[in-house]
Amino acid sequence: MPTVVGGLAALMALAAGILGRVEPVTTTGRAALAFVLGWVLTHVWYVFFTVRVERSSTDNPAPGKNP
Repeated sequence: MPTVVGGLAALMALAAGILGRVEPVTTTGRAALAFVLGWVLTHVWYVFFTVRVERSSTDNPAPGKNP
């Protein structure tokens, strides 16, 4: 997923550069920066805001031991 978010950010930066008639080298640099920022920030989002699910020993009893 981070690659998708980074890719979309890069495409948006490329489109903005083309529509704004910015130099191709500058546009490519901005797109690369947008990709890296999107990729890194998506990883940061996953680290801090995803729910970590932990199983307890009572959720999955051993086979043959039905309460």
